[in-house]
Amino acid sequence: MDHRHRLWFLAHLILSYLYGVVLLTQASKSKPSNDQHNKFPKESSMTAQKKSMITEEFARHVDSGLKQDTSTTYNEVLQLRDDIWTYISNELDFEEDFGCKDIESFSDLNGEHLGRMRNFTGAKDTPVDWVIHSDIGQPKNTFTNIHLTFWMKDCTDVPHLGMAFGTLPEAFYYIDIMPRYELVTNPEHCVKYYDDLNPVALAHQSELFEQGVKPFHAAMPFIRASLSPCAVAGVGPLNFFQDCAKEKIWAVVKHWVELVKAAKVDTDQAACDERRHRDYQQRKSIVYLDPANPIAERMVGKEAADRLVRILAGEERNGAAYSHD
Repeated sequence: MDHRHRLWFLAHLILSYLYGVVLLTQASKSKPSNDQHNKFPKESSMTAQKKSMITEEFARHVDSGLKQDTSTTYNEVLQLRDDIWTYISNELDFEEDFGCKDIESFSDLNGEHLGRMRNFTGAKDTPVDWVIHSDIGQPKNTFTNIHLTFWMKDCTDVPHLGMAFGTLPEAFYYIDIMPRYELVTNPEHCVKYYDDLNPVALAHQSELFEQGVKPFHAAMPFIRASLSPCAVAGVGPLNFFQDCAKEKIWAVVKHWVELVKAAKVDTDQAACDERRHRDYQQRKSIVYLDPANPIAERMVGKEAADRLVRILAGEERNGAAYSHD
């Protein structure tokens, strides 16, 4: 596999991190019992084999020693994530989950700084259930992955907001408002929340084509199935990210913030219960089926990696087990 192909394969795999990177830490305080978290259905042997193949290929990239300093691009994409967080946190109210304070900054098993992670919940009338604010990787080693994800409460049907940025070594970006329903069977939900974003998504696709930037497609069908029709994602030169992608990303962010501000409380308890169940299954599937999880185990050990997976799934909050039932 040549250098360019190697980087593009790694780029395809990164979308497995869409909603919460498998962050790594040596700290593993306040660990709830694993018994209640091991109810995820077993995979078929074929699914497990495919995951194993993808993970092994990913591991070969990690082990290859391929390094390129991507600090310039990293600083740009990180700054955008931070600017977006500043904007959203000024518009909406959040409370930090200090039960995760011990992983705000963490290192790998060799003691080298690896990343940061913070978690928040919506405060006052903000209908946000769980926020992941994280980054992992060192730009001097090429690969980095940066996240900001907002999972909504069940009392509203406003879509979740997912974002990921990174260096592969070019600028990687992804943003999407994640549906709460199957859009084909709930066309009113599609019209209500996605029609206004359609011009943004179409303009982004046109600019990719016009400037010869390759559209981004995740390697796994499962990940592609999680994207809405208006997802904005790509891997391209820094100038394309700056001149074209940033404008579209901000359009999605501001659209979502206005949706949250205008959110109506649903008093139908049955509908809320159904959304809560679907949201948790969606989040759990994405987190627990991430093919990069074994890589996390290699870097920090299984116990610490398992704890981080639970936190990403929102199953541990304030240092204790959290039930979605």
